[in-house]
Amino acid sequence: MTKSNSVHFTKENYDILKSSYEKWWDGTLKRPITPIVIYGNPSEKSSKCAGLEFSTAWDMSIPVTDFIENFDANLDSLRFYGDAYPHLNTMAFGAGAVAAFLGCTPIGTPYTVWFKSPDENIPIEQLHFEYDPENIYFRRVLNLYEAAMEKWDGNCVIGTTDLGGILDILASFRGSENLLFDLYDSPDEVIRCVYEIQTAWFKYHDAIIDMMKGTQGYTHWYSIYSDKPSYILQSDFSYMVSPDMFNKFIAPELASSSAKLKNAVYHLDGIGEIPHLDTILQIDSIKGIQWVPGDGEPSLKNWDELLLKILNSGKKLLSYTQNSDGACSS
Repeated sequence: MTKSNSVHFTKENYDILKSSYEKWWDGTLKRPITPIVIYGNPSEKSSKCAGLEFSTAWDMSIPVTDFIENFDANLDSLRFYGDAYPHLNTMAFGAGAVAAFLGCTPIGTPYTVWFKSPDENIPIEQLHFEYDPENIYFRRVLNLYEAAMEKWDGNCVIGTTDLGGILDILASFRGSENLLFDLYDSPDEVIRCVYEIQTAWFKYHDAIIDMMKGTQGYTHWYSIYSDKPSYILQSDFSYMVSPDMFNKFIAPELASSSAKLKNAVYHLDGIGEIPHLDTILQIDSIKGIQWVPGDGEPSLKNWDELLLKILNSGKKLLSYTQNSDGACSS
């Protein structure tokens, strides 16, 4: 691939960006993050290559260089103001890509990616997880990062792939119902699997970060910038468990995982996770909470009490929700 001149963002722009986000992370910016992206005239670099989408990400007939060329054509027409910056979001690989790296089969749809277990009936005692650097799906992700760094020389930030929550990954192998029974029937085996997956997770994470040497920064699927490797942790599985179960099986892993990351955020997804908020707020190494009301909640609902609880705890708030009066909180 030829080098790109489509990134309309200078080193001086990045210096200002880094300063603003550094102040935001340490609480001295005194304002919200405000990204503004202007879409200009269609680029003369229009591309017929496939874009990086849920339905294309795992299609091995499409070379990852097509995704890069497609996005490069879009970049040429974008201008960035406020706290916006050029970045490629890689969430199209699906939430929980480590499940694919460890043996599940990713199935792309127009709206999401599912990870099919080799066999949900395998007893948890027989499940073992190890880092596999030659996994075909992992290599595809690394190839994307390699192509992106070659194309933009690090001047376009590449989002860290959504590697997934640890118990969410385990649920991809066992099925959620089986895993819920495992919490009662085989708690020690669940904990063993949690830390086997966590060990592999960080090896995959670190290998991806290594591909981005020379980058102007880091981000994840929620697009918040950090000058050091950052990540947004989650446990969608926690929606289905009690606070006691959360404290036993999930909170210790979140504490140890977030402690290994520079600017870790937690993805609090839906009202079923609210009972776990107090525990999460007590984890010092989680710097912020990203709140999503979840499907089925009224589009206009006042979440001020919850949002203020997060802010008053001293943690950052990442949210885009409408209050009953139509105002937005972020």
